[in-house]
Amino acid sequence: MERRNKLRSSLGAFLRVLGDLMLLNILWLLCSLPVVTVGPATSALCCVLLKIARGEPVATARTFFGAMKRGLGQALLLGLLGLLGLVIAAGDWYFAVAQEGSMRTLFFLVAVIVSMVVLAFWAWAFALHAGFENSFAGTVKNALSLAFVEPKRTLLIWIGFAIPVLSFLFLPEIAVIYLGWAFLLFAVSAPAYFAARAQVKVFARFGGPAARIEPEEENFYQ
Repeated sequence: MERRNKLRSSLGAFLRVLGDLMLLNILWLLCSLPVVTVGPATSALCCVLLKIARGEPVATARTFFGAMKRGLGQALLLGLLGLLGLVIAAGDWYFAVAQEGSMRTLFFLVAVIVSMVVLAFWAWAFALHAGFENSFAGTVKNALSLAFVEPKRTLLIWIGFAIPVLSFLFLPEIAVIYLGWAFLLFAVSAPAYFAARAQVKVFARFGGPAARIEPEEENFYQ
């Protein structure tokens, strides 16, 4: 009987998380449609997922929109910086392919370095913004620092997000026709959830909370 209750409890928890991920994915997609709002939407996504990863009770939609309102200006700047970084990285790869000989090698090296910096930013910046009060410069600096202090977790985060992206790029027919519903419901929220489970373990070492602290509280991460 006790074992059956545990199974029911585990199944219930799994289904609740699954429902939250479905809702969060749709909310993120809708709130990111103007593109310039991808920063606040991503920060809000991270805020909710950090709470879920710690097993805290959370009103998903209300927490998401509440997190979007808090720190809106900084989240917008972080999003624009992240988008600019992606554009620069894409430009570097374009020029690398267009070159020949030793210049191609040089441009490929530059493209790899720029891409790693940009991906490091995306892996940690919005989770830090969601979890801690800090300045814009401090958030950027800490994001890049964490990426190199925690290379294994950073790599796992990259792999998690790379799976849906690469499957869409290299298997577009299967991804769209057979897995289109999964992309609509989980393509962003599922990798972000597994990233949050790794991030809370790192944040816990600094004594900080798993969701954005209020301005009057102590700043745990300087």
